[in-house]
Amino acid sequence: MAQFYSAKSNKTKHLSQKITLTPHALDHQGQAVADHQGKVVFVPGLLPSEQAQVQLVENKARFARAKVVKRLSDHPQRITPPCPHFARCGGCQLQFAPSALQQELKQDALAKVVTKLSGLAPQQWAEPLAGPEWGYRRRARIGARVEQGGLVLGFRQEGSNKLTPIDRCPVLAASLSQLITPLQTLLAPLKLARHLGHVDLMLASEGPVVLLRLMRPLRQDEQVVLSDFAQSNAVQILIQGETLTTLAGEPVAPLHYGIGENRPEPAFLPGDFFQVNDAVNQAMITQAIDWLQPKPDEKGLDLFCGGGNFTFALAGLSKEVIGVEGVPAMVERARQRASELALEHLRFEYADLNGEAPRADWLKAVDWVLLDPARAGAPGVMEWLAKLRPGRILYVACNPASLGRDGKVLGQYGYRLTKLGLVDMFPHTHHLESMALFEPDVTKHPK
Repeated sequence: MAQFYSAKSNKTKHLSQKITLTPHALDHQGQAVADHQGKVVFVPGLLPSEQAQVQLVENKARFARAKVVKRLSDHPQRITPPCPHFARCGGCQLQFAPSALQQELKQDALAKVVTKLSGLAPQQWAEPLAGPEWGYRRRARIGARVEQGGLVLGFRQEGSNKLTPIDRCPVLAASLSQLITPLQTLLAPLKLARHLGHVDLMLASEGPVVLLRLMRPLRQDEQVVLSDFAQSNAVQILIQGETLTTLAGEPVAPLHYGIGENRPEPAFLPGDFFQVNDAVNQAMITQAIDWLQPKPDEKGLDLFCGGGNFTFALAGLSKEVIGVEGVPAMVERARQRASELALEHLRFEYADLNGEAPRADWLKAVDWVLLDPARAGAPGVMEWLAKLRPGRILYVACNPASLGRDGKVLGQYGYRLTKLGLVDMFPHTHHLESMALFEPDVTKHPK
């Protein structure tokens, strides 16, 4: 077969090239942003104003990505990451910057993304919501794998399935972090270690909870060993196999987590979503009440409500509060919890909020709305929500790009962005969360 010479494309050719860059900002994914020959280059691991020699790892028509070969200068506030696992673990990408600087850079990225995508600028910036920078996580999933040296418990490395062994994690709540080494010691000699998928650690109001994801049924001798460990360490151990059970094989009763003093506690089961940062979550709820200002004669909606994180706190502040969620099991759990607490004027409804506009009685005459969607945002909601014309719409966002896109729709229907604030839910990571308040612009008519 004849073979013809084909020159390598410039995109491939330039991947071995080393260049010197000086970033000017961080983007909303925590990457340093620099300009080179008319192209934007994204580089993880750098701070603005730091000069570095980098190597391109991806070269597209409009942007490129690079890795640091050698840092040539340091930002004046750069610090040494305190976690011993930082260089290998895939989490906490921004530990080389103090928390105040992280928040400053995140707020700058938030402003740029939201304004660019929505065309709206906030009339008022709120102070960032923040809590303790260490020991803040009340849940985490730890990978488990048996290797030549035995059982490894750890977090996955960046862009890899390989585990970084850990003996502690400084961002985990202390009562969870201190369980990692004892669990490794407990599980390593057991035969179930080879059938262990992962370990979930959770801190509920009832105390620390350990969930073992097993690929085969638990044996009786293993049950005895795990029960002794649970008793001596004051933890609950649950098993996730084909179903979720206690060590005795019984159904698991709902757990609870606090959302602030004198506020009713929502119920959850492992697998349900709930906010990992207790202090920041409570601050978010307080700010939501302050921004929405629900009145006794009003009706409010909490869309994408999950198990009722905001809904239970808002219950009783308006004559009717309705939580709407797309996971039936979570809706039923929230209903049961509301019934237990005898909370009147509070109800939970199921609806697919990513589909067509629901045909339901709760879509009429709404005074205020809170929505807390997943990273993809709420594109299926925004148009019919804007047409409802509620007086206040509070958007809790875990992705600023989704907030920008959804905010653009609200702007087209005559809403203004009255308040915007950073929520530092995950210190030392690139995750960027926020709260935005939209209100009708009385000087404009909806399109």
